[in-house]
Amino acid sequence: MIELPSNVIKTRGLLNLRSFSVNEVLEYDDKYVMYPSREAQGDIHKYVVWILKEPKVIGVAFVKDLAREMEETNSQRGMLVGGLRFTPAAKKMAKISRVELVDGGYASFELFEHELVPTHVVASNDEIKLVLDHYGIERNQLPRIYRDDPAVKVLGARPGQVIRIERVSPTAGQSYYYRLVVDSS
Repeated sequence: MIELPSNVIKTRGLLNLRSFSVNEVLEYDDKYVMYPSREAQGDIHKYVVWILKEPKVIGVAFVKDLAREMEETNSQRGMLVGGLRFTPAAKKMAKISRVELVDGGYASFELFEHELVPTHVVASNDEIKLVLDHYGIERNQLPRIYRDDPAVKVLGARPGQVIRIERVSPTAGQSYYYRLVVDSS
C-alpha cells in the first residue's frame, strides 16, 4: 500500500467534510489529482482537485490550466492546493473560474475538533426559508460572516450561502445561529 502525503490526506478529509466522495488519487510528476463528486438534489456536482507536490508561486497560467481541465471533465468547481503564494492575477482568475486556492500548509490541527469551535454547517434552502419566514426578514438582513473566516474556508461556502452555527450551553441548551457568507472586501 502506498502512503500518501499529509496534504493529500487532509484534502481528502476536507472533501469528505463537504460530502464529496473521492474514489481515486492520481499521481503525476509534479502533483496529485482527484476528481471528487457528490449528488445533491438529483444533480451531480464535480470537483477537479490539484495538490502540488512542491509549494510554488502560482500565476494566472496555472489557474487557466486547471480551469481548462474543469471544462474537459464537466466539473463545476476546482481546487488548487499547495501554492506558496498566489499572484493577484491568479486570485482574480480563480474567482472568475470558480477555483478555490488553498495555501501550501494546512492548519496544524483540525478546526472543528477543537473544543472552542462550535459546529458549522452550510444550511439547506428549506431550512433558510423556515428561519426567514419565522423572523419575517430577508436573507440580506442576517448577520454576516466573512468568506475568509477559517470555518467558512473549511466548509467551502460561497458568498450568498448561509452557515448554521450550533452551540451547546448548560443554560440555554442547544442554540442555532445563522450567518450570511459575504466577501471581505
